[in-house]
Amino acid sequence: MSSNSRSGIPLQLSQECVVASIQVDLDEDVLQGFRQELLELLQRSGARGIILDLSGVSIIDAEDFRALRDTMDMARLMGAVTVMSGLQAGVVSALIDLEADTRGVEATLTLDDAYARMAAIRMERVGLDEDPSTESELEESLSDVEALEPEEAE
Repeated sequence: MSSNSRSGIPLQLSQECVVASIQVDLDEDVLQGFRQELLELLQRSGARGIILDLSGVSIIDAEDFRALRDTMDMARLMGAVTVMSGLQAGVVSALIDLEADTRGVEATLTLDDAYARMAAIRMERVGLDEDPSTESELEESLSDVEALEPEEAE
């Protein structure tokens, strides 16, 4: 499924993810249109993952990166995880030089790696969601360790 894009950034659903292939120069209008289209598709599709393919972006400034981060935060509040893919070396260098906030950004080198990361994230979520005993087993293990500590000290 491909979305008819007003922002110039095509959106499609693939492997339970919304994939945005960003191959245009970014500016405030493009980013605002992209945000609206992405969030609407996310809501309609129920997808829980977003892959931002940035391999076509050769330059990005701190303000545009912040706008992408804001969009990622909005998507997270809707239950979706975002992985950035294909950042070019010059873009990465510029973001660090500009002291852009990259904390918590999931990123991969290739689109294939992004799909693999999304699959791993889904498995982590499924494992946590479907196994309610995990938390109680962890608590049991911790109490076993705590019970041993006083004996070891003697």
